[in-house]
Amino acid sequence: MLSDAIRKWNPWWAEGEVEKELLGVEREKLAKLKEHLDLKLIKDIIGVRRSGKTTLLYQLIQHLIFQDVNAKEILLLNFDDNEIYNADFDKLLLECRRINPDISHIFLDEVQEKQNWERWVRSLYDTRQFKRVFVSGSSSSLLKRDVGRVLSGRHTTFVMFPFSFLEYLRFYDWRNFEADYLEHNRGKVFHFLERYLAEGGFPETLGMGRMKRIKYLSDLFDDIVARDATARHKADYEIMKKIAYYVVSNSSKTMTHRSVANVCGVSVDTVTKYLAYLEECYLILPLRRFSPRLKEQMREINKYYSIDTGLANAVGYRFREEFGRAMENAVFIELNRKFAENKEIKLFYWNGEGEVDFVIREGLRVRQLIQVCYNIEDQKTRKREVKPLLRSMNELGVRQGLVITWDLNSEEKIDGKRIVYEPLWKWMISRGVKTPQDATEA
Repeated sequence: MLSDAIRKWNPWWAEGEVEKELLGVEREKLAKLKEHLDLKLIKDIIGVRRSGKTTLLYQLIQHLIFQDVNAKEILLLNFDDNEIYNADFDKLLLECRRINPDISHIFLDEVQEKQNWERWVRSLYDTRQFKRVFVSGSSSSLLKRDVGRVLSGRHTTFVMFPFSFLEYLRFYDWRNFEADYLEHNRGKVFHFLERYLAEGGFPETLGMGRMKRIKYLSDLFDDIVARDATARHKADYEIMKKIAYYVVSNSSKTMTHRSVANVCGVSVDTVTKYLAYLEECYLILPLRRFSPRLKEQMREINKYYSIDTGLANAVGYRFREEFGRAMENAVFIELNRKFAENKEIKLFYWNGEGEVDFVIREGLRVRQLIQVCYNIEDQKTRKREVKPLLRSMNELGVRQGLVITWDLNSEEKIDGKRIVYEPLWKWMISRGVKTPQDATEA
């Protein structure tokens, strides 16, 4: 029955609070959502399937209850539930109000699965039926052009990722993040960082044994490809899976749509279209080559990264042989995690005489350059990594470059330019991305 399904997703009506088992590790995104609670807009929470969006909603609901919102005024509807999905919008809302007439806050989970959801949500917003409206989904189709047009000026978006390294440590009961304590326990930090790069940050995989985790992530990969990319766009599953597997297996490597088409035996147009579908469901994230000329910058994307190193490890590359690529992938995801809601920040890579992994641009100005290298102790390796960094710094007018390494923590000056070497663990724990201003004025 519909009423039973509604009650099942709202246990706080009976308990007065969210059950502890539903809350999990507090997500970093919660703080940002709290900052925007009084913004009278629909809040969209989007991200890859199984990244913890529903848990984040539970944490937000618990916060509202702690802020003296009556638990019975908070409604969550999960559209993955067949009873809720199959109900007409008006009937659904009528049944909710019949059970509980005082609802002031509404949370709609995976709502994009239901046709014409955006017009219904707009009517809820325009008629001020609720004090706050939250929407979550596992596809950036929540932001598609037609949806954006219907909800224009009425919504703000937050992007959810799998666990960061900080959240991963908290899951394993790490509580002390003081610099001296971390330095004293570096060996333990390295242990967890290596595990994090191998296992990834999908919440439900944490604590799983290796074989069970690999099966879970392989099944998740298939589920994302089948449900979020193929079924939603009525595409060819076998072609979609072949393209997804190739790109995830070669994440961080330079490729062209034509080279992918040749490997997969399909047309370039098909590759371009299917890659867009895979981006839309957050299985892969794109990175464009930097160019001062907008026309060149908007040409074909030729670098992609997996949404999670554990997922890539389960279905794609051999982790032990590709450790440097796993580091680079983790840095890229962390940059996206940090800057996802900042529309002024854009990420690129630089390719001149050599390559620089990441260019951070704020507005029209390049603010920071980042190179990622596992081991830079060897002089030949250091020269190979630093040389393009110096060239790009000269070309783009940046005075400080950052090299993220496995264990080196130092700095040097070369031709008046400052090169900072920072261990990956320290960068990820401290949110050590230098502010844009720091990088240019050092």
